[in-house]
Amino acid sequence: MGSQQIKLNIPVSINQLIDIVKQLSPKEKFLLSNVLWDETEDIDIEIPEEHKQTVRKRLQRMEEQPGSCFTWKEIERKIEL
Repeated sequence: MGSQQIKLNIPVSINQLIDIVKQLSPKEKFLLSNVLWDETEDIDIEIPEEHKQTVRKRLQRMEEQPGSCFTWKEIERKIEL
């Protein structure tokens, strides 16, 4: 995006906003995602119970069968980052 500035003074629905975001370049989308996360930093985001259960199950499996899991370094090597 660089020094480009866009000033919108019109009402935009969430669907219109999504359509606008879809037109951004990958780099612009990345920058926007960082801004959005920074803006929500202080907001208490509720995590659905089923997501929490999934994490608990995976942590339990990792504790019970440590050989069935990969370290982050192993994953990076596997996908050649």
